[in-house]
Amino acid sequence: MTNIDEMTAADPHAENCGRRERKKQQTRLALHEAALRLVDEKGLDGTTVEQICEAVDVSPRTFFNYFPSKAAAALDLPDSGISPEGAEAFRAAEGELVPALCALIGASMDDAQQRKRMKALVMRRPELMPAFAQWMGGVREQYFHLVRERADDAEAMAAVALTMAALSVIVHDGTAGGERPGAARLLEAVEQLVAARGALLRDAV
Repeated sequence: MTNIDEMTAADPHAENCGRRERKKQQTRLALHEAALRLVDEKGLDGTTVEQICEAVDVSPRTFFNYFPSKAAAALDLPDSGISPEGAEAFRAAEGELVPALCALIGASMDDAQQRKRMKALVMRRPELMPAFAQWMGGVREQYFHLVRERADDAEAMAAVALTMAALSVIVHDGTAGGERPGAARLLEAVEQLVAARGALLRDAV
């Protein structure tokens, strides 16, 4: 008997809870897929929440239980940029602050397929960029509040700023989808930024 079977046998509500959770995941995915298709075809202004709901056969009320906006649905932006597992690992981490933060943020970089899909959609539909930038600002705040649990405010702010700048370097140089773990690439980018502090000016032309 598997652990899931044992849980179900011990708790008759476990199976129902599992089914409800799968149904919620399926509904979220269906809303995302519908929003992605419609926004890609019609643009953000040409797509309505009602059209997305009609494609999935749910109510607008149900839609807003999963996403705050049609842009968030198209990009499949989660409510939180930090998973419970990631937060727990960071809280238990030892040693230096920035490498621990790189491990936390780097873990979210390893879903290369979803990241490429999101980037491609924003390139085709740049009107989605403000929503994405707003979401990233919220994620940055979430990182800051978590890091404050393990560092003072000044250290937390500097560490988050440095690591997010490193993430921007990786995204813009096209290596975000590399084979190495995101944490390793992120820490390498941090070291490049720190090394740039001592870079010398070239002779003027």
